[in-house]
Amino acid sequence: MLSCAYSAARSGELVVRTRRLWRIVANPFPAWLAEVAADAVVIRPDDITTEARGNLWTIGLDEDQLAVITPAEVEEFVRAVSAARSRWLAERGAGPMRFYCWYDGQAGQLRFSLVSAGHAALPFVCPVEPAADLAVVVRDFLRVATEVPPVPLPVWVTTVP
Repeated sequence: MLSCAYSAARSGELVVRTRRLWRIVANPFPAWLAEVAADAVVIRPDDITTEARGNLWTIGLDEDQLAVITPAEVEEFVRAVSAARSRWLAERGAGPMRFYCWYDGQAGQLRFSLVSAGHAALPFVCPVEPAADLAVVVRDFLRVATEVPPVPLPVWVTTVP
């Protein structure tokens, strides 16, 4: 096992020393937000599967990132992604769509996607519970232990634009 020393860096960063190697563990969300915001939205109101898969993003954090990321930062990121997707749709006169976010416990990933608002249900095989509070999904994501996903699966949903 390697010995590590941790010290504070700039806000949202952690300096990790493993043996003689120092590296900065930064909050990855600003870079990820730019990447998501630049991506086109797939709009196929007649095909929910194409929309769901075409708009799917998965986010995972390593142990060092989990040590410095706060629930507020994750929530801010998800809300910023939702706002970016909303702007993309509004600029093109498209929508409305449902932006939805959930924690995939088996993969250890936070996931989000968009589908047209006209679909009767979200594209899940398992039962889902729309979570009024994004904090429920974020709390599950930031838990280090992997576990069987709860039934019904909490999913945060908002309509954009």
